[in-house]
Amino acid sequence: MKSYSNYDVIIIGAGPGGLAAAIYLKRAGITPLILESNSPGGNLNITHKIENYPGYVDGDGPTLAFRMYSQVEELDVPFKTEKVVSIKREDKNYSVITESNIYSAEYIVIASGKIPRKLDALNAQKYEGKGISYCTVCDGALYKNKVVAIIGGGNSAMESALYMSDLAGKVYVINRSSVLRADEKEQRDVITKKNVQIIYNSKVLEVIGTDDGVSKIKLDSGTTLDIDAVFVCIGQERNDAYYEKLMLKTDSKGILVDSNMKTSIGNVYACGDVVSKDLYQVVTATSEGALAATSIIKSIKNRSNF
Repeated sequence: MKSYSNYDVIIIGAGPGGLAAAIYLKRAGITPLILESNSPGGNLNITHKIENYPGYVDGDGPTLAFRMYSQVEELDVPFKTEKVVSIKREDKNYSVITESNIYSAEYIVIASGKIPRKLDALNAQKYEGKGISYCTVCDGALYKNKVVAIIGGGNSAMESALYMSDLAGKVYVINRSSVLRADEKEQRDVITKKNVQIIYNSKVLEVIGTDDGVSKIKLDSGTTLDIDAVFVCIGQERNDAYYEKLMLKTDSKGILVDSNMKTSIGNVYACGDVVSKDLYQVVTATSEGALAATSIIKSIKNRSNF
């Protein structure tokens, strides 16, 4: 039987945006509940290197995630590792339903980010966790001195290729177009690696393997590559199933918000990669979390003055 608990604010997601919102709320005397289905830090945990976050020089994503969460932990912010499956409007409050419990709050901050886009190839789903991975930082060490393929041509793909070039014996980068989309610096860093080969204008059609895992990939050019692992870095898509019933206004990129991170529904805010914007970075996520929290703080304090 599910238990019920009530909070002023529930933050769904513990990426940079959600953690920043929690810090601002708690320091203002408001204790939120953070619900996160995975590890605190969100996509920071799968980011090999962070080079553009002010004050954080030549560091990795997991370390920054740990530092952010440590701040929240020191403030005694309640944190529960539970997956949210639905949100319902109940009079003035919202019921947040997880796989284990039901929580109630007047204010909701949606900060659950996005999920990796899946590889569209024959047998790809079959070999997830058996050679197909979406996280080089998590699984790269398993393939030391082996042959791996990185799928994608953006910054995340280049970061993954660079990371694996120091571990694997051979790294293929499979890019569907004739040019890479990554920043020039990221491209240069990868191209200079002698054990990295970029294959342009190619798409993976089929993943081939045995019960032990991946052994080959077949490209649309007809080429077959002998490999031990595939790391998929082809972007992300919205993780929106749990808040669909709220009927929030969205566009193709995410949830629409105003300058205070308010959504189209009263007392529901959003921040980080889940919102529609032009720049998806750690620095924008943290600022959005701070804006959402500040707006909630003002709303609660104004209400208590009456």
